[in-house]
Amino acid sequence: MLAKRYIGKKLVDNIFTTSKKAKQAIKKYGKENVINATIGSLYDEDEKFAIYNVVEKVYRNLPSEDLYAYSTNVIGEDDYLDEVIKALFFDDYKEELKNLLYIASVATTGGTGAISNTIKNYMDTGDKVLLPNWMWGTYKNIVIENGGQIETYQLFDENGNFNFEDFKNKVLELAKTQKNVVLILNEPSHNPTGFRMTYEEWVNLMNFFKSIKDTNLVVIRDVAYFEYDDRTEKETKSLRKLLVGLPKNVLFMYAFSLSKSLSIYGMRIGAQIAVSSSEEVIQEFKDAISFSCRTTWSNVPKGGMKLFETIMKSPELKAEFLKEKRAYIKLLKERAEIFLNEAKEVNLEILPYKSGFFVTIPIGETIDKVIEELESQNIFVIKFDKGIRIGICSVPKRKIVGLAKKIKETIEKFKQK
Repeated sequence: MLAKRYIGKKLVDNIFTTSKKAKQAIKKYGKENVINATIGSLYDEDEKFAIYNVVEKVYRNLPSEDLYAYSTNVIGEDDYLDEVIKALFFDDYKEELKNLLYIASVATTGGTGAISNTIKNYMDTGDKVLLPNWMWGTYKNIVIENGGQIETYQLFDENGNFNFEDFKNKVLELAKTQKNVVLILNEPSHNPTGFRMTYEEWVNLMNFFKSIKDTNLVVIRDVAYFEYDDRTEKETKSLRKLLVGLPKNVLFMYAFSLSKSLSIYGMRIGAQIAVSSSEEVIQEFKDAISFSCRTTWSNVPKGGMKLFETIMKSPELKAEFLKEKRAYIKLLKERAEIFLNEAKEVNLEILPYKSGFFVTIPIGETIDKVIEELESQNIFVIKFDKGIRIGICSVPKRKIVGLAKKIKETIEKFKQK
């Protein structure tokens, strides 16, 4: 009965499944006796879902029409589309990048919608999409959904830095046989590791992109967690400058998510932001993507867009938001420092972490046994390939204390057998 391209598809989502098990354990044993490190959402120290006060205030005071009516445009509200670009490229982007870069945005159903929309429109059927070996698993699902295949590069070299050589070689190999090479860079605050590239690594990467001549490169930069990174404005603007001089055949596509930025996961609001040196490429983006928006979700919820633009356009409301955000960044840092320091004390290997919601521990072939044993201790984590992801975004500091030691002891237990 299914169309040929959909035969054999079956969703296996261990994140929501494991999270459900954790919630069942909490119900049975009590919240204080369970460590639920499965959640990829921000929770406070009382283990309550983190809600920005300014978000709650503004949303509850939006006019009814803004909450319930269709958006005025298939691609999103005009002011929203401008504000999401400013969020990534700062308020001065029009003046600083005038005649140097062309930028356009469309509203999407979360960051996932932006990634899906990009792969749907820029990956040829049967092509391989280049992904990091440590990745958010839904990337694979999106590629397969759209008739593509997976190629991976090693994210880290032996020193824990971005593995530029493997990345470069994989891109060049795909470029030999594909007209378009679509790839994903999840940075900063990488999911699942919390990795962030250095400025020097970005310089090398951009110089490489600019050297590609005979193949189209579509670089999806997933910035879902960028609001919780502590990269300075000066460095971020330096990275912005690196986009200048991109050849016409290199298109940058940013996947932006309000799920994380405003902690409004259930509203499903995001944006797809295209950056190119070519006005023609951006016009092509506008035409094709608006078509896909209309045929996929038709119209993104107006309320979430109005919420974001209202906060960002008001100096007072924006200041409130930034103050609350800084407090959450500080909390994430404190949680991460506890875990990383204790991991160092017990010699627990951690993949390179700089910022964000998650820390990942590589384990290897015994991973299923380790997870089973941890769950018997009411410690719930997420399996990522041969490692486990700890959601420090949702675990209070009092429960992080001692967690690294418990994980280390569990890993060692199965090493001895």
